[in-house]
Amino acid sequence: MKPRVLFYIPIRGYGGVERVVQYLSGGLAACYDILIAAQGCEPGDLLSQAKLPSNVTILPAPSQRSAMKHRAIPGQVQRLLSILTKYQPDLLLSAWPRVHLTVGIALGLLPLARRPKWILTEHNEIQGYLGSGLRGALKKALLRLLVRNADAYVAVSEKVARLSGAVYPGSNFRVIYNPAIAPDLERKAQEPVEHPWFQGQNPVILSVGRMDAMKDFPNLLRAFQLVLKRMPQARLAILGEGELRPQLETLASELGVTGQVWMPGFESNPYKYMARATVFTMSSAFGEASPLVLSEAMYLGRPVVLTRFATAPEFVNSGIDGLLVDTRNPQALADGLVGVLQDPQLQAEFGRRARARVMERFSVEQAVANYAALFEEVLD
Repeated sequence: MKPRVLFYIPIRGYGGVERVVQYLSGGLAACYDILIAAQGCEPGDLLSQAKLPSNVTILPAPSQRSAMKHRAIPGQVQRLLSILTKYQPDLLLSAWPRVHLTVGIALGLLPLARRPKWILTEHNEIQGYLGSGLRGALKKALLRLLVRNADAYVAVSEKVARLSGAVYPGSNFRVIYNPAIAPDLERKAQEPVEHPWFQGQNPVILSVGRMDAMKDFPNLLRAFQLVLKRMPQARLAILGEGELRPQLETLASELGVTGQVWMPGFESNPYKYMARATVFTMSSAFGEASPLVLSEAMYLGRPVVLTRFATAPEFVNSGIDGLLVDTRNPQALADGLVGVLQDPQLQAEFGRRARARVMERFSVEQAVANYAALFEEVLD
């Protein structure tokens, strides 16, 4: 009988954590029975549409946004205890601090003999979760008090390991980079695109991500308005969905760029657009750790221009294989985008070097092997 592993995540939606779980569960299912549980879910989420092995089970999750708030933790603890009692996993892997709080409380309520082994993973810059002031201090105190029993700690970048290690008591974070280069990525990138902007007549700026505060798409829209003043033929595509869509649509209208911006929502295959975009960009203000879409775009040879969020220098050597600009600065982002859009030679050099950099560390096979070794270590 295979050991049973529970992936416990904050949300089944369309983001990077969901894709990491998809890749890992698909690769690890040969040796483990996999359960996937989330504190909430969105309609048509990525995991429910993914082709997963038959021994990967996705458990039902609440669809109410309130289920993913801190005030819902007591109810989530009861739900997690029910899952642990019913399925009795040998190993639990959690992602996101709010989820770690739930796990820490739940495991503390179980007899020692019934507790699964616990691997705590951090996928984001933790300061983005903590915030500042009294609320931030309270979150940090709760993590220090309640998250003490993990058997192993994993961070998805060196920077995240350093930042997280200062918060969790007694932790010794090891770095396992997120799997980004899936075996079928090249094939998906070659699928046809019908949208006229991607036929080569217009320079296209592409961004992919959840429409939330962390991605700071308002900064990108304001930067794009400045780009249009110098390059009226430029176009912007933002692939993704989220709660801030209405505000972004309103802002695009106020800026007068609605006709030059395309926001189609969640795309199951963003790679065909990545492969044809002129420049890939990220405008994130905080919270990023090891962005999958960045690695994917770099692997496909796209020149990248992104804001200098905390872990950005770990993935892009500015001026060598991409360009970094100040966060929350539309003018800086616009200058960076125009500089790359107007220089085909620079685009080619950035793209070639970016692909070489990513190929060294972000394959799905490498991540699966690293996690399999960790699972064996912890279970033994």
